[in-house]
This record gives sequence, structure tokens and C-alpha cells, in this order.
Amino acid sequence: MSLSKPNYFVGDSYRNVSRKEAGRESGAYRDGHDLELDTKVKRVTDKFSECIHIVANEPSLGLFRIQEHVRKTLPQLAHTKVELAQLQQKVQGSCYDVDYAINAMESLKESKRPLSNMETMLKSAIITKKHLNDKKSQGSDTRWNSNF
Repeated sequence: MSLSKPNYFVGDSYRNVSRKEAGRESGAYRDGHDLELDTKVKRVTDKFSECIHIVANEPSLGLFRIQEHVRKTLPQLAHTKVELAQLQQKVQGSCYDVDYAINAMESLKESKRPLSNMETMLKSAIITKKHLNDKKSQGSDTRWNSNF
């Protein structure tokens, strides 16, 4: 197995020459360095550095966006929380009022029997008063008639 030299593009065709020879023939070789390779390496390292910079700063950019969102929405959220607390107090007060009204209605149901007893006694009292008035008027009519 023989080792052959790699093919390099020199001028307008590929040739089986060493890199050093290819650089000499194309004029892209100076002081022991391949200028084309140096340019490619610089371009790759610049792109890699830019990529690392973007990846390194992406989380801080995301946190900045979150902070910006929180800063914008926090006052509105605090205001809504205060309104919600006020509404909760109003609702709780209304619930107490409804509970009190329910208890009052239940006590009215319980007072139905005593009230009906009072109604019966009032009717009886009215009838008794009418009888007394009738007797009194009959008694005064007889007295008045007897005086004449």
C-alpha cells in the first residue's frame, strides 16, 4: 500500500501535489502559512464565537423579557387583587344578610301558630265586644223608652 499525495485544486484543475506545493503554485502560501486555510479557520472561529455569544446571552434575554412582562402586568394584577378582596368582602356581607333573612323567615314560620292563636283570640274579643255593645244599646234603649 503506497501513500499518495492528496489532490489539491491548483489554478484551474486538481493535481496530486502537497499542500505546500499547491500553495506555492496558487500564490496563497506565505511564510509557511496557508492564507486560505487561515481565512477559513478565522471565519469558523468567528462564527463559533458568535454562536457561543448568542447561546450565552439567550437566557439573559429571556429573563429580561420575563422581567419586562412582570413589570408591565404587576400593577394591574395588584389592582385586580385589591378589587377582588373588596368584592369578596361585599359577597361575604351579602351572604351574612341572606343567612339572617333565612333565619328570620324560619322564625316567622315558627311564629305562625302563635299568630293564628292571637287572630282567633282577637276575633273572639271583637265578637264579645259587639255583644256587649248590643246589650248596652238594648239596655239604654229600654231605659230611654221607659223614661218617656
